[in-house]
Amino acid sequence: MELTRQIYWNIVYGGWIYLFFAISAAVFLYAIQRRVRLWRLAGKADRFDRLGERLRGLVSEVLGQRRLLRDPFAGVSHLLIFYGFGGLTVATALIALQEWTGIHFLQGTFYLWYSLLSDTAGILGLVGLGMAFWRRGVRRPATLHTSVDDWVALWLLLILFLQGFAVQGIRIAVTVLQQEPWLAHWSPAGYAVALLLQDVNPDTLRAVHRSLWWIHALTAFAFIGYLGFGKLAHIVYGLLGSFFRDLAPSGRLTHPDIEAALETDPDSLDSLGVDKIEQLSWKNLLDLDSCTNCGRCEAVCPAHGSGVPLSPRKLIRDMKRHLAASATGLLGAGTSGNTGDAGAPAVGPLLGERGGEGSPAAVGEDELWGCRTCGACQRECPVYIEHVPKIVDMRRYLVMTEAKMSEEVQQFLKNLDDRMHPWVGAGHDREAWFADLDLKVLGRGDTAEYLFWVGCTGAMVDRNIEVTRAVARVLKAARVDFAVLGAEEACSGDPARRVGGELTFQTCAKTNIETFERYGVRKIIATCPHCFNTLRNEYPDFDGHYEVTHHTQLIAELIRNGRLNLRRKLDLPTYHDPCYLGRHNGEYDAPREILSSLSASGGIRELDRSRSRSLCCGAGGGYAWMDDDPQQRINHTRVEQVKASGADTVALGCPFCMQMFEDGLAARDPQKSVRAADLAELVAEALDG
Repeated sequence: MELTRQIYWNIVYGGWIYLFFAISAAVFLYAIQRRVRLWRLAGKADRFDRLGERLRGLVSEVLGQRRLLRDPFAGVSHLLIFYGFGGLTVATALIALQEWTGIHFLQGTFYLWYSLLSDTAGILGLVGLGMAFWRRGVRRPATLHTSVDDWVALWLLLILFLQGFAVQGIRIAVTVLQQEPWLAHWSPAGYAVALLLQDVNPDTLRAVHRSLWWIHALTAFAFIGYLGFGKLAHIVYGLLGSFFRDLAPSGRLTHPDIEAALETDPDSLDSLGVDKIEQLSWKNLLDLDSCTNCGRCEAVCPAHGSGVPLSPRKLIRDMKRHLAASATGLLGAGTSGNTGDAGAPAVGPLLGERGGEGSPAAVGEDELWGCRTCGACQRECPVYIEHVPKIVDMRRYLVMTEAKMSEEVQQFLKNLDDRMHPWVGAGHDREAWFADLDLKVLGRGDTAEYLFWVGCTGAMVDRNIEVTRAVARVLKAARVDFAVLGAEEACSGDPARRVGGELTFQTCAKTNIETFERYGVRKIIATCPHCFNTLRNEYPDFDGHYEVTHHTQLIAELIRNGRLNLRRKLDLPTYHDPCYLGRHNGEYDAPREILSSLSASGGIRELDRSRSRSLCCGAGGGYAWMDDDPQQRINHTRVEQVKASGADTVALGCPFCMQMFEDGLAARDPQKSVRAADLAELVAEALDG
């Protein structure tokens, strides 16, 4: 018997499959082009740069499934389904290729390995599907929201896998099992089915095979058509989302060029930010189509975990439904669809207060104000959805166009506009903290290699002034050439930008850049990760290009180079990763390097949620100046996690984290079993022995 694949065995009129394939492909392409037309109506997003890097990242993400594997069970399940279905798709494509080209390569030893690998892929896919059914039907994690669409996708895949093995098993039972049984062993799944059918009349098997073959083919074509519409559309949109992911640090927000907009349209200030779905960028709309409702973002969101009315998953799903409802109006008349143009049904607003009259808003204002901009949702998302920029864009509309914000936000924005710092009733000015220190000040004619950027909190809040003084002491001990700005330092603008006060942020940024240029500043040391992120990643949009270093990065380098002699050791230290140093800017090692050099054992106690999965302290997104009434305060939750680790010292690297830990420890650790200290303070203490 020739070792080859028999194409169209037992099938007549097999050529009809090309017609059905064309129909299913047309349905699929119709769905895709409709989405593309919607995306093209949206705003711009420059995502065609660094194509090589994008392609490498896509291949790495697709083949390695790295983000999916952060949840091991779900990740392995998806990995098995992906490789199982992908392997069978390649196997089917090879059959089609042999028929189209007339080149018979599915024969001999290659065919044997082809058969074995194809069946192995199918078996792995079935195992993955079994895990997925168990997870959704039995395990049911609280953050996993299963819809009819999810079950349709799983059952459709399961039916395709089982049909394929049944068709193969019948063919093996009739053509192989009796003549060359050893050959059947190279198709283990098909062989198992064939053994079950070996006593059935061959004519009956042929009749069943003909019917089942066509049923399987039509199911596959229905699957192709369904790809563009249902849950499995993420196979397409998720790939696009991964390819067009933001390659900049996630802490860098979009930069609306307000001056250019005013030159083009003097009335553009009447509508700043986003309150209509088509005002989002095309990548933001692609994000909505990419969402699989997996709930990973919701599971790690600190705001959602504290009980405030924000779920990043629900936010994206609600916006996705709003886009779908608006599609007819947008595509038919080029309008938002809110008035029912071109026969489209009236659609409620994108943004507004929930519970009002008329069509409800897709996104509630209270949801937007719950966000801490920590980026945990974005880091977990397997298809690279960008939640935070969408939230900030809508906050910009509320703050700058509608002036709808809390009194706390209004007050600290007013402080920034009036005094260039956000604090109310600050008991210190920007120079009080170093009045008794011999420091260089740029405005007094001094020059230095580094500018030590102190920040508003580091200069005006008592507990953080202690940290600032410790940093200065460590830098002086290592003979680092640095100076401060003193009274000429203004807020970096980070809190204003995160709450939506873009005009205030841009004023702060331009003011500081003018100061930097006046004194020839090129290297900056920042103790605040929020300032670090803003100076490093957002000031370049205003032609402010500087070498910005977080104080922990510089101190780690100084220790490494032997410029600091540390004598005192810590017993049980742990470290809390600040969102804007770690997750948003990828710096995890320098703080740990410092802490390891201070630890008596040479190591540290890692928290359960650390590095990229660190839990936000709760102060980001403007919440150092705001408050809400959650069921469980985020900083209290984090303090409990630190206490559970058994550490007696939690090292920090952020002034906002310091505030939140001081508050949380006062409430949850009255025995004072845990001390919160900045890494610079610990190093300064170690210099004394």
